Amino acid sequence: MPPAEERDPHAPGPGSGPLTYGTYLRVPELLALQSPLSLPVVHDELLFIVVQQAQELWFKQVLHELRVVIALLDAPRLLEAVRLVQRATAILGVLGAEVAILETMPPREFARFRGVLSTSSGFESEQFREVELASGLADPTFLQLIAKHMDGPALHGRWPRTLGAAFRGALATVDANPVAALVAIYSTPESYPELFMLAEALSEYEVRFQEWRFHHVKLVERVIGDRAPGTAGSAGSGYLGRTLTYRFFPELWEARNQLTARGTAR
Repeated sequence: MPPAEERDPHAPGPGSGPLTYGTYLRVPELLALQSPLSLPVVHDELLFIVVQQAQELWFKQVLHELRVVIALLDAPRLLEAVRLVQRATAILGVLGAEVAILETMPPREFARFRGVLSTSSGFESEQFREVELASGLADPTFLQLIAKHMDGPALHGRWPRTLGAAFRGALATVDANPVAALVAIYSTPESYPELFMLAEALSEYEVRFQEWRFHHVKLVERVIGDRAPGTAGSAGSGYLGRTLTYRFFPELWEARNQLTARGTAR
């Protein structure tokens, strides 16, 4: 069964006065969290903060969905898992669209407040790294990045089972080899309708995630160029470009390779 929802201990409760739109959503506290540091204040710094904070909120929701999806796959309740994967995928689409808003910031504007970021960097977004890990990313460079910039053991401890592992567990009902299972599912989808829907939903999830990565790479190149280092001394867009080869579910793409090869051989 999916994990039980827990009530936020900071949420308004009895004795806190009449519940309003503002108190329910904690709007005053939310609007107090945007604090530009540039002096004199640079106009576009607020935009930068608002978009990045909004993305962190969406990462929180994606993680919320993935935890339930993994439990549903293990139940197994595949149709409900598909529904929530599709929700997470829709959120990834929103994340990509939000990057387009930052593209309206000219390089000169970012350069005027880039210095206040000091050594901070998007590399340190623990939630983003957690989404990658929870989805099933196991690339060695990625794992080294986690070890360097955050508490790796704690992060791994929160996800003893990833979405990729849960997916492979579901495929094991068809074949112990996940690629062979997917070849069978895609060859006769009518025999495995729920697994076919799941495979397609996860394919879309991965594509939308890669689209978000691509938009992010192009944003960085547009604002600081394609050779400048990142604010934390990273390789900037050079590293980000390499992440476009990352795969959460490599079995999905290898199965397609094999299906195409079989079709070509006939």
